Amino acid sequence: MALDLHKTARQVSRMGDSLAASSNDRRLRVQAALHLVRDPLQGGKRTVAKIEALAALGAPPRKVGWLTAGLPFDWQQRGLAQAIPAPPAPHEYIAIGADGSQVDLDRHGPAHCFVINIGGMQVRYGRQPAATSWTEPHLFSAPEEMNLSDGDGVKETPIDASLLAVKRQVMEARALADRVAALPAGLPALALLDGTLVLWTLSGGDRSEGRYGDHVRRVFLQDGLLAALDSLRTQRQTPALPFASYISNPRSPEVVNLLRLIACPHEALETSGCARICGRGGVGKRECDAVAQSLMDRDLFEGLLAPGQRSAVFASQSNIVVSDYGTHGVRFCYLNVGDEIARLEMPAWVAQDAASLDLLHALVLDQCAKGRGYPLVLQEAHEQAVVTAADRRSFWTLVEQSLAQRGIPVGGSEKARSKRVRAL
Repeated sequence: MALDLHKTARQVSRMGDSLAASSNDRRLRVQAALHLVRDPLQGGKRTVAKIEALAALGAPPRKVGWLTAGLPFDWQQRGLAQAIPAPPAPHEYIAIGADGSQVDLDRHGPAHCFVINIGGMQVRYGRQPAATSWTEPHLFSAPEEMNLSDGDGVKETPIDASLLAVKRQVMEARALADRVAALPAGLPALALLDGTLVLWTLSGGDRSEGRYGDHVRRVFLQDGLLAALDSLRTQRQTPALPFASYISNPRSPEVVNLLRLIACPHEALETSGCARICGRGGVGKRECDAVAQSLMDRDLFEGLLAPGQRSAVFASQSNIVVSDYGTHGVRFCYLNVGDEIARLEMPAWVAQDAASLDLLHALVLDQCAKGRGYPLVLQEAHEQAVVTAADRRSFWTLVEQSLAQRGIPVGGSEKARSKRVRAL
């Protein structure tokens, strides 16, 4: 047995004791956060101008040590604790979802290659119901496919595990845009991806400090994701296409981090920043920890949103979104789908179109009802895209057989051989 479960069980028990002991403190922090989000002005202690100045500290260049959400455009009129009920969903509509999976690069494998499998589902509801699924595997092995060139031949960046995930995200968005382009006119349509719209792998505070160069951003962002979003935006303009990326069990703390700043009692925060004021205090020693320590946004919105309701729409202030996304700036809201709080990320052109936002709200809820808590078209897209462990083994066997038939020596490492042939 590789894992000693008896020893692990004792550690799990200690972890459970620790979590139980901290549960009351967590409950108090949630209550404090709920009080603050319902009354961010704190009885006049904070002014509108002060809160807007504090929120700006969470955008690049930051004076705080965490990413905060950008304020909703209507927060002065409607507050931060908005709980918006869903409008009714139309009886007839089309829903499309796309997802992807992959066979990773294996440096111990017989060949230097990888596979990205894109799957999708399209369902039409109403008087003429219909459903279409698809799956399309893509094998990458040529040198120009395994490396990203800067165009001048001076710098090449090999595709690693992180960039492979980004490439899959981009291909999912392109596949969705292609399917939307073929939709019939006249019916409402919902387009969904799984996961985030922010290419966090390419993000960095200063590009010169980033892991990847501008040529990587150009390939995956400007020519990749943003080009796909351009296509989605131009498909339907009145209203804008209800398009979003759906995140189940989100772990983002951006709205909670915004409350950190609002709760900060230090008047010098705007000029000095958190590092100088509280940097030596550590976790649990800062005043804002009484509101936000170890909380996530979903903890907050579980106390604000009834089933079917969504939050206000906040803005992502991540470096890469602010510097590169332009008209596709990412907006997000939280939605109570019944069994969990989900996060919807969408381009600004969806969030700024009231009719599109309402339709997105209604149709995502309808899809979650049909999928018993998770959008049905994304469930089915995942089933089309998923690559199982057995699929991966079969793929590498196929590669070995193909190489052997052509008289090509099968590569691989001694480590890979040792896993197949045990010495004892």
